[in-house]
Formats: sequence, C-alpha cells, structure tokens
Amino acid sequence: MPNVEQVEYWDGSGGKHWVVQQARYDQINGGFGARVVEVLSARRGERVLDVGCGNGALSLAIGPLVAPEGSVLGLDISGPMLAMATTRARAAGLENVRFERGDAQVHALPDAGFDVLVSRFGVMFFDDPHAAFANLARSLRSGGRVVFACWQELLANEWLTVPVGAALAHVPMPELGEPGRPGPFSLADPDRIHSILTAVGFTDVVVDDFQCPMPMGTAVEDTVAFMQGTDMAAMLMADVSEDAAAAAWEAVRAALAPYAGRNGVVLGGAAWIVTATRPL
Repeated sequence: MPNVEQVEYWDGSGGKHWVVQQARYDQINGGFGARVVEVLSARRGERVLDVGCGNGALSLAIGPLVAPEGSVLGLDISGPMLAMATTRARAAGLENVRFERGDAQVHALPDAGFDVLVSRFGVMFFDDPHAAFANLARSLRSGGRVVFACWQELLANEWLTVPVGAALAHVPMPELGEPGRPGPFSLADPDRIHSILTAVGFTDVVVDDFQCPMPMGTAVEDTVAFMQGTDMAAMLMADVSEDAAAAAWEAVRAALAPYAGRNGVVLGGAAWIVTATRPL
C-alpha cells in the first residue's frame, strides 16, 4: 500500500489536530482557496473532484456554484477530517456535495467521471506523484480542467520561516528528508510540476505565483499556543531540554510581535496556482 506514513498521520494525530483547529485553518488558508475558486470559474452542472479535501472548505465553496445538476466529490485519506466535512455539508444543506475516503494515488475513480479536478494543498503528499496524477488524469473527461494550489519553497513562506527561524537559534534543525519526498513542499519546484503533469498527458500547464496574507491567530499568545500543537513544533522540540524549548518559544514570541496588529498575527504565504487541461 502506498503512502503508508501519510495515511497513518492524516488518519491519526494529524487529522485530529486539523479537525480541532478547523476554523483556524480555514482562516489561515482561506485566501488560497478563494483564489482556486476564482481561477476555476465553476460552471453549473460540472462534476468536480476535490483531491485531499480535508475538512471540506473547498468542496463547500464550489458546491453551490455547480448546483443543482453539478456535484462535488471530496476525496481524502483522513477519516476524522472527512467526518467533519460531511457534518459541515449536511449543516449547509449541500445535497450535491459528498465525501469519500481514499488515496487519490490508487483510488478506483470512474473513467472520465469528472469535468474538473481541484485541490487546495492536497496534492503534495504522494509517494509516486506520476502514478497519482496519471490516476487523476484518467478520471477527467477529455477537455477536463485542473486547478490546484501547492506551496512554493519554504523560504518564500513567512508562516514557517518567521517562527522556525527564531526557534532554530535555540534548537537543532530537524531532519527534513530528501527533496521531493511527500510533504508540504514536494511540488515547490515549478519545473517539477510541469514535468509531472506533462508526463502523464496534461497540456496547457501554467504555474502562476500567488501570494496571500495568512491570519495565524488573534494575538501573539494565541498564535504560539496554536503553533505548539503542530507537527512542526513536535519536530523542532523533539529531544531538547525544557530550558532550550522555553528559550525557543520566547524567541518565537519575539519574532511574531512585529506581525501583530488590528487583524491579529498575519504572516505571508506563497503558493503556486497550477492549471492544466486533459487533451480532447
């Protein structure tokens, strides 16, 4: 079975964390999702596949745009997040939006079953991205469209460089693994995106820069409390002394202070908005 580590994480502690912090993550990443919806320009009646749908924010935004004839299927490997997404769709009365558990790399999707493939930060976690995008390509009809957001390189993203850079003055750099391995920045190289998508048959591949403010919390302490519960914090603080960890978090507080204002703590984020087409 592929993506074993990702399945264990997102179906376990990672997914549970994202469910607890659903409203915050929707706020943090909302600008990127809105950009995907804007570029998509969904049409009534379209059948949409949302890959790595998580708590369902993107699916919920698109559902009303394709209703009543159109539909949205959100696909994810996280049971906890899918339960949250299903609850939200029911609460919103979106009968044309449903969610299914599955790994897009190998899931048995219907051939030519969708008009559009979308994702907000859900396509960077495949063991074999070529196999995954080939599987997804088969699920698109001829002329079907692709619109997804993926992160640019770590150094272009303040939401990580500001707190992590401050902490690293007191704790060692964690092992990040080989470049291109499954994770948030696996598609940070636009040339790699072009190569993967064209290799599996997509055309008209465009990788556009999109930068967006990311509201991280209401104040510095609120933001730090949130960050302390993330997997990045767990990596940074693993096997360090209490004194070192305390010093690192004090440094993070000091680093975040200049970004705090009337709208809370706001850091910058940089993503690629990728579009492509399955040929006729």
